[in-house]
Amino acid sequence: MDQQSWRLRLREQPPGGQPGEVLGAGVLFGQDLVLTCAHVLPGRTDQVRVEFPLLKGKLQGVSRTATVLDEYFVPRHGKHEGDLALLRLTSPAPVPSTVVLDRDPVPYDTRVMVDGFPRGRSGGFWVDAQLKGPGGHGDEWVQLNPVGYRDRDPRGFSGAGVTEAGSGRLIGIMVAVYGNPDTEEPLLYFYMIPGATIAGHLPLVAAHHMTGSPVIPPQLSVAPEAARTGRPLGLQRTLTRWLHRDADTWDTETVFVREDDAEAASALRTTLNLADRERSPALSTADTRRSGDGTVPRPGTIDLAVAAAGMSHEELTRALEPRQQLSSVAIVSADRSAATPQELAGLLRTLADRGVRLLLVLNAPEPALTQELLPPGRARLWLARLAARTDRLSDAERSIKELHRRLTPRVTRLPAVPDPRSVDAQLWTAQLTAEWEWERDGDEAALLEKLSYAEQAVEHFLLGAERAERELRTELDRLHGLRGLLAAEQARLSREDRAEDAGATVHYREAQRLLRGGPSDLDDVQRAVDVFVRSVHRLLDEEPAPQDSGASQDPGVSQAPGRPPDGTDGEDEDL
Repeated sequence: MDQQSWRLRLREQPPGGQPGEVLGAGVLFGQDLVLTCAHVLPGRTDQVRVEFPLLKGKLQGVSRTATVLDEYFVPRHGKHEGDLALLRLTSPAPVPSTVVLDRDPVPYDTRVMVDGFPRGRSGGFWVDAQLKGPGGHGDEWVQLNPVGYRDRDPRGFSGAGVTEAGSGRLIGIMVAVYGNPDTEEPLLYFYMIPGATIAGHLPLVAAHHMTGSPVIPPQLSVAPEAARTGRPLGLQRTLTRWLHRDADTWDTETVFVREDDAEAASALRTTLNLADRERSPALSTADTRRSGDGTVPRPGTIDLAVAAAGMSHEELTRALEPRQQLSSVAIVSADRSAATPQELAGLLRTLADRGVRLLLVLNAPEPALTQELLPPGRARLWLARLAARTDRLSDAERSIKELHRRLTPRVTRLPAVPDPRSVDAQLWTAQLTAEWEWERDGDEAALLEKLSYAEQAVEHFLLGAERAERELRTELDRLHGLRGLLAAEQARLSREDRAEDAGATVHYREAQRLLRGGPSDLDDVQRAVDVFVRSVHRLLDEEPAPQDSGASQDPGVSQAPGRPPDGTDGEDEDL
């Protein structure tokens, strides 16, 4: 059987049956399923011609027609997300394909090969490339750097299978993106859509044409509806900070989650699922992608999660040892495994020595495990990190207080503000510091548990404070913007010697009254300013300018009644 039978060339299918322009490439699964990029297709309902360029002998030149499976068409969305499509051949391929797509994470800097069909080389062209890291803004893709390829018009590569050099395993498909198509030399970016991302968007491929174990085991997976309910956001941000390798996180991190805390367990699972390229597409929503609060991890930031509860040493070894290229691993309920703490510590120490980052999720203190895995002085470092987060909470609460002071005389319906909690956080930090001083030479496991819960609580309070700070600052910016717009339009009237127009003056006074006369709803202010702006545009942009009456008035000094003579528009210095 020809093992190159999976490589496909896609063309337009114009009326008359003659082959059209090359659109791109594709991958054949089985006898009739074609994977490609959504953007290479002329339309969602258009048929395309599928050719088998690497087949030899009498089969060469044979082609088929394919149509899009509507439920498996994922257009490119957001910033470099999606862009996948499955098509079905109208009749079976001349030679079936046995290729499978590998979902296992691939280390960055891995050398790969791509066979595409750029213009002028419709017979195919091989390119060597290197995986460089998360690609695009959605992190669903991986950046590819071609080696020695400089073609200025490389269209025809999108949809081509990407294979790992040496092993030949299929690990994804290629997508090319033009960054600036209007210039003479458009910026072209190459990416790979990895197997895990494809599995997340196209469950039909995941179910029948993939190899490799999922990053998230069934015990830790969550349904979309469960992931969108209320969650302990402090725990999620603690986990996300580790997944994102924030500067004050450690390669081996410890997080405690009580065994009977169902909400926290759901938050843990949700965060790990969102960090997995395969699970993330089903869980992500527009709100999670735009959250910006540090509680939603980027896809691809976790390589493996292990549900360790009840697993023997042999089972844990099998789950971890075959994964030779791991970067970030979460061991959930490590203290509930059937292995002894010493056995588990030895296994995890081997991973850590290979440079693997470990997230150790514990339900209760386990001194033998933490003493083996964590460096001396972890409690002291954790206290310093907790103090720094507490200081950030104090800063945010001071900022909220000041913003409220400035806005309250001017704006009604201000966003709700959480109760101050920085004093509580400072007290916890002081108490835990004292406890560390008393038991510096003793067992730190119980103190680590308290530090974990304290940090989760501080992160929760900090998230609320930061959200309130952002919302209040948005209100202040909106107020400044409305004042600036009102002043700018009034200045236009003055320059055109129309500031005394009766109609515009009425609208100006009303907007000024709402801005200066006491707390107002900013929606009402917006409407009043909009009415004035429209009246100015009618006067200056639509009506003819008035004839000069010979008056000696200086247009630069012209003022609307009620407008302060210094031109400040009544704006408070405090704002």
